[in-house]
Amino acid sequence: MKRREFLKSVGIGSASLLIPSTVLALSKNKKPTGTRPNILYIMADDQNASFVGSYGGWIKDFVQTPTIDKLAEEGARLTNCFNTNSLCAPSRASIISGKYSHNSGVYTLREDMNTAGWNTLPVVMKKSGYQTAAVGKWHVHGDNLHGLDYYALTKTSQGRYINPSMSTPDGKRNEEGHSSDVYTNISMEWLEKRDKTQPFFLMHHFKAAHGPWQYAPRYESLYQDVEIPEPPTLHDDYSNRFEGGVGVKKSKIFSKDGTGSLASRMQGLNKKGEQGEWPTGNLDISGMSDSEIKKATYQKYVKDYLRCVKGIDDNVLRLVNYLEQEGILDDTLIIYTADQGMYVGEHGFYDKRLGLDEGMRMPFIARYPKEIQAGVVLDDIVNNVDFPETMIDYAEAEIPADMQGFSFRKNLNGDPEAHQRTATFYAFYSSGTPRHYGIRTKHHKLLKYMGKDGSAIGQDLFDMDKDPHELRSVLNDKSYAGVLKKLESQLKDEMQAIGLSEEDLPGRWKAPGKKTKNPKKSKKTGMKNKKSKKKKS
Repeated sequence: MKRREFLKSVGIGSASLLIPSTVLALSKNKKPTGTRPNILYIMADDQNASFVGSYGGWIKDFVQTPTIDKLAEEGARLTNCFNTNSLCAPSRASIISGKYSHNSGVYTLREDMNTAGWNTLPVVMKKSGYQTAAVGKWHVHGDNLHGLDYYALTKTSQGRYINPSMSTPDGKRNEEGHSSDVYTNISMEWLEKRDKTQPFFLMHHFKAAHGPWQYAPRYESLYQDVEIPEPPTLHDDYSNRFEGGVGVKKSKIFSKDGTGSLASRMQGLNKKGEQGEWPTGNLDISGMSDSEIKKATYQKYVKDYLRCVKGIDDNVLRLVNYLEQEGILDDTLIIYTADQGMYVGEHGFYDKRLGLDEGMRMPFIARYPKEIQAGVVLDDIVNNVDFPETMIDYAEAEIPADMQGFSFRKNLNGDPEAHQRTATFYAFYSSGTPRHYGIRTKHHKLLKYMGKDGSAIGQDLFDMDKDPHELRSVLNDKSYAGVLKKLESQLKDEMQAIGLSEEDLPGRWKAPGKKTKNPKKSKKTGMKNKKSKKKKS
């Protein structure tokens, strides 16, 4: 199936987004040898799945993602894709390595992951004959760029939204413009220079839509005179759940004392209370009540976030158009996903971290018409540890034995013999919310909260069918006693399957005083429990 008019009705809308002149001079198209697809892995940062129009969330009528939605229309969209640690560096480390945090060695934002000798995703792709590159936000400390023929990355930092600076094999590269545009320029430049007789694997990582949500200037008037609806849980009072759990999360849209308050940050106040300037302009709250401040902060936040998402979609269109002009659109597996979820007002929060669904759930869309049927909507449970094995599977390469996930290529193809996860594990080790861990099935979720001394302090049990917003814990409801017992058993089995010991649980694992080099890595494999890797979960 050839799509010579892919997204014909979608306009770019700005001369600054046109394909650079260096890329317009296209060379003669030479299709890769063999049948293996090119792989374009596109990853947004902090992408709330509801902020992709095709996911049909509460905000769908205001989200402008026509390109990504078209990819979903012509491919597969996953509705139960979750991360295993909702924080940038740990999630990215898992996607690179195929390992959970306790085996990648990256629990928070601080640890090194040194992958010399590891069979990481880029290493396996390169060994199997793919040209490899990564562009954009990396944000994983350590020596972990092995297997990349080319890179232009922020490496260990978030990077700037405007005029980003990137590390390359040849030194620093400084570019003018918005990062979403700049990263796309560089990816297209690399695509044009590649050996077009060989398949490529390109990891294209946006900084958007990470805070502080600094959109490109061309989107400043977008949503200017629009009142964006509020999420159903914006005014969550955190009752009916463990009192030391959900409500203790610091990153709130508004708090009376200003602790962790986005309203305070948007007024230009830093952590010390000093006045500054918010990147998209300070919020004027003069004469507002607390409730009005919360509503005004949400409106500014959601509009800035939506503007960043619009910039992502426009640049995905540029990449898709390039592939189409090269005649290789249908020869390329295109994946669109994120490093984790995000709270955009839900439960009165911003940021991620907490293991409710807005933080755990990730968008995942895959288009490859030679194998994936159009319009597939898949509710199979997958997680981000599964990502590398799936891409390696499509590359027809051998999956490393020490990767801990499962390829879901068969799931995307509707194969009845595909592996089915019954549950997925989650653990959060960092700050800003109580350390916690738990398990998510299609119908229920169990979260366990840990004290700083490593003791269990409480838990919540949610019925995801009856209570999809997770507003009421049914932990003490006797009618759920059987469900609780089953989840406890599943959680124990899952921990055993991934080789997670009691000592490595959130709250019990102790962060080193300085960056550590793979604290759980063994000399041979970097794995704690290699043999248990493929135990079905």
